[in-house]
Amino acid sequence: MRTFSVNNHLYQAREFTFNLLCDLEDQNLSLDEIDRKPMSLVRVYLAFCGNISKEKAGEEIEKHVENGGSFNDVIEAMSEQMQNSGFFRSLNKETAPEASETSSESQKSKKA
Repeated sequence: MRTFSVNNHLYQAREFTFNLLCDLEDQNLSLDEIDRKPMSLVRVYLAFCGNISKEKAGEEIEKHVENGGSFNDVIEAMSEQMQNSGFFRSLNKETAPEASETSSESQKSKKA
């Protein structure tokens, strides 16, 4: 299982399952917002991995960065878990064609 370190604490990375995505939504972080709110995603992900509050996770990240650390470990762990998640990959396959269809349809209506 993948681990990462924040502020000298070792955390076990959580897989991106349906339940984790629901937990993210419960924290007002939908799939649509993940790209727009990377700091919030890192904080909430750490909170879930460490079974700590968002506030405690934020404090840990802040101390980690103040002591010379970076977000790279957390981001790499999250990315790896997203890539290895069958559910997350399947979910992205479902949404990708819809986005391209919508884009194609809007371009057709612009040409008309």
